[in-house]
Amino acid sequence: MAAGGGMADEPSRVGLVPFKIHADRDLTFLQEGILEMLTSRLSWENKVVVVSREDTNEAIKDLPMPLNEETARTIGARLQASHVLFGSLTMFGSSVSLDGKMVDVYQRRPTLTFFKQSDEIDKVIPQVNLFASEIQEKVFGRPVAVPQPVAPTPETPDIFAHPEKLLGQEPGDQAAVSDDKPAPAGVGGFVESGVQAPPAMVSPELWKSQNFNTVIKGIALGDVDGDRKTEVVFISDRRIYVHRHERQYLSKIWEEDGKRNQRFIGVDVADVNGNGRSEIFVTSIKGTGERLDSFVLEWNGDDFVRVSDDNPWYYRVINVPDLGPVLLGQKRRMDQLFADGVYQLTWRDGEYGPEERLALPEGINIFGFALGDVMNNGEQMIAAFDGGDHICLFSLSGEERWKSDERYGGNMNYLAFSSSSADDMVDRLYLPQRIFISDLDNDGKNEVIVCSNEGPLGRLFARFRQFKSGHVASLSWNNLKLTLNRRTAESSGYISDFAIGDFDHDGGDEVVTAHVGKQGTALTSAGSSIIAYETPERSSSAH
Repeated sequence: MAAGGGMADEPSRVGLVPFKIHADRDLTFLQEGILEMLTSRLSWENKVVVVSREDTNEAIKDLPMPLNEETARTIGARLQASHVLFGSLTMFGSSVSLDGKMVDVYQRRPTLTFFKQSDEIDKVIPQVNLFASEIQEKVFGRPVAVPQPVAPTPETPDIFAHPEKLLGQEPGDQAAVSDDKPAPAGVGGFVESGVQAPPAMVSPELWKSQNFNTVIKGIALGDVDGDRKTEVVFISDRRIYVHRHERQYLSKIWEEDGKRNQRFIGVDVADVNGNGRSEIFVTSIKGTGERLDSFVLEWNGDDFVRVSDDNPWYYRVINVPDLGPVLLGQKRRMDQLFADGVYQLTWRDGEYGPEERLALPEGINIFGFALGDVMNNGEQMIAAFDGGDHICLFSLSGEERWKSDERYGGNMNYLAFSSSSADDMVDRLYLPQRIFISDLDNDGKNEVIVCSNEGPLGRLFARFRQFKSGHVASLSWNNLKLTLNRRTAESSGYISDFAIGDFDHDGGDEVVTAHVGKQGTALTSAGSSIIAYETPERSSSAH
């Protein structure tokens, strides 16, 4: 009682114990997200302080699990906290339930209990928000306006179906085109802005590969074996795939695992050494992620061999006006994920070495920018993603000319680094997606081409992400801003990377996406596929 009375005029201290997870999959992102949200919602200047996670972890490390009210009060005494919040999250099938208890350490008020249940994991976060509001109001006397639930919208055509459903095929079925009825103009390819994208179907504008039981991390297109045909090069965490579109099927040319302790984060293709065969540039992280271990593969007539290995570079190939594909490189430092300076790399004296340093705006790294005449006025500009996935346009001198209100991109690919706040915490820097500046519809004007991944959880948490659907968008400058002119239909899952090129050897370019339908768990396999869309001009001319 003395301790409780002495703290009366001080801010209330709350200890948040990580919720116990009961599920058949890894829901660490949700456990972390719940803690982050409750920390932010419960904190109240000069009124409520949430005890640091480090102190809480120290207080619970020798206590038996699961917790009960008695052990929660023990934790509160150790933390000199007035309240302790603990609970559990249980997932069974698609249903998710949250159980929680807010314990008054000094027993001035009964323990506040709550139970929330939802039929989808995406609906858990709003429930946590409502619970935080309830605690603020009932425990700490802070009035909070709780938004009323939104009435469900009428059912609409399922344009968010998995690509297997969009195409009306079973996994592995490579039937090319349905003859049942003609596809409406733009279906499966790019639909003009203002026209709702109908459900995609098997059509000349869309093609989908067989399923791969892995998470595809990156994709690139190019002639890597000198046969004058485009190969599709893609990567998972530790495996490199070289395939080719043949007879409506994605045929395996070559596959191989990387070295032990390598984790791949990017792949690019370009003929930098000028011998008529494009090299494959793989950006790789070694071990715990503190060192780059990138390498270059080239076809020698019999096999793909490493012509450059153990390189301290992030690689990226971009198209530069009047130059074509250019290889770029950026290094990292022990104390910094990206060292200052992005350089053009060229082949000389048997190795890839830095030449000219690019003048890039502050905060822009090697991933997620493009060069080109965005405004179609003859001025070369830089289009780049900022840290919040907004598209920014810069002059070559670095002056910001425009920034989007909307978010685009959205990547699950990341670099891990130690948190500055705690030695045992690992933070993530999510890499920006690619941007292309291209005359996609061949009307003489450039567009900005980006993918866009979306979802209720999306970018809500700093360390963890989850996207529910993705599409590719074509944006044009209208003298004031970039506006959407065309986009593909949504597909469930997310787009991990995309490329533009003559994927099917028909003389015209396609937009080719690496689509992740499911990430997999310890008990279930992952699932990815390659989806190709005809460009707007060619898809409309087919009709």
